[in-house]
Amino acid sequence: MQATVQNDDLGLVVFINIFTVKPGRLDDFIAIQKANLDGSVGVVKGWRGSRLHRATDGRTAIMMSAFDTIGDHKRVHETSRFAEHVQKVRPLIESAGPGYYQVVHEVGQI
Repeated sequence: MQATVQNDDLGLVVFINIFTVKPGRLDDFIAIQKANLDGSVGVVKGWRGSRLHRATDGRTAIMMSAFDTIGDHKRVHETSRFAEHVQKVRPLIESAGPGYYQVVHEVGQI
């Protein structure tokens, strides 16, 4: 669930992870992710927020999380809190496709 870090001087980044979840486990996965996100408010330095999307196929989910810097995101992965979260969610996941992205254009409000 880690992505290659290329440059911590980019400023605001969005970390997007596409999860393929084991059959019949998407509801469990969503519940664990929601609890973790709700418990992260005000706790994670540099985290601006996240959106969790459930695919209509019943097998995949996408999480988009915005951070002030890549370094802020990396620090989250070094905490015991994150390690505990991974232990809960890992058995539900078949694969994950993570990556860092920069906003290059916006139209409207999402």
